[in-house]
This record gives sequence, C-alpha cells and structure tokens, in this order.
Amino acid sequence: MSRRSFEQLRLPLAALLVLIAVFVLLPRGSGSEGSATPPPSVVLGELDGEVLPPTETPAPSTAATPIPTLTPLASPTPAPTAATTPVPPDEGFTAEILACRSISGSACNDQLGTLRRNAATFTALVRFTDATAGDRIGTILDGPSGTIEGFPYTLQGGGDGYYYSEFQARALPEGEYTLTATRNGEVVATTSFRKAG
Repeated sequence: MSRRSFEQLRLPLAALLVLIAVFVLLPRGSGSEGSATPPPSVVLGELDGEVLPPTETPAPSTAATPIPTLTPLASPTPAPTAATTPVPPDEGFTAEILACRSISGSACNDQLGTLRRNAATFTALVRFTDATAGDRIGTILDGPSGTIEGFPYTLQGGGDGYYYSEFQARALPEGEYTLTATRNGEVVATTSFRKAG
C-alpha cells in the first residue's frame, strides 16, 4: 500500500474503529430488566401517621438504544509538494543554445556548423537571463540516431547564467541534428548542426 493510499484511508478507518468501540461499550436494555417492578419504598406521611404505600411510577422505557450510523469522512485534499508544483514562468527569461567543440565558462569555443566525422564529443551550451531559483534546465539532441537527453540541472539561485551538457559524438551517424534547450520541460531555444560523413 502506498503512503498516499494509507493517508487517504487512515481517517475513515479511525472513525470506523471509534464507532465500533462506542457500539460495543454502550449499555443496552433487555426485556427482563425493563419489565421488573421496582421494589416498594417507604414514603413518610404525617408525623405520628402511618406508613403510606408507594405511589405508582411509570415503568422505565424499554426502547432499544439507537445504533449510530457510520458517516464516511471526506478524504483530505493532498497538499501540493515542491516536486509537483511547476515553477511559474518568468516573463524576462531568455535563453540560447549553442553546439560547441568545447567551452571556457560561458564562452563557446568553435561553434559548430558541421561536426567532424572523427570528433569524440561536443558540448551543448545554454546561456540564459532572468532565471528563477528552482528552474530545471535541460538539453535534448534529435537527429538520425534518435533522441538523446542531456542531464538536466535544477538551478539553486536565480538570475543570469549558463548550463552545459556534453554529448558523445563518435557513435552518431552522419546527418542533420537539432539541439533543444528546455526550462521546466518547455522548449526555450534550438539550434542545428550537421555531422559530416
């Protein structure tokens, strides 16, 4: 049973157990107890008078104790967690993605238009402005080899910065490739290059 299922069932089950305990522990009347005549009691009359007989009192009611009915409790609405709450888009956010032979910090060394046939690796560089702490930046490579995702990174702070992901190039077949930058799963920038045959 998952923790979420347990949390949803916990309160209704507790309420059911309380109702069962109340039902079991409540005293109930029986037919023989309800029909018994109360013993006579002494009623004092006037001073120096005689003992008067007891007056008739109505017999106690033998109606059964009503059984409580179980009313299901409403399931609590789960509170959103940080993992499921999307980061609201920031209107000032901008990004660009570059295919680079290598990088030096946020600088692209030899931006690729064509990737050499014998190149071992290349780097996807994403430069951005006005990011928000918690943004998840990622890269995706699409082409003849299919779709390959780079390792995404969640920003610890906001503002301007860069992110990069290195891709293995030796196994890539020749053809046209597209690099895509994402922010919280949304496409924010693309670029294209070709791998020579």
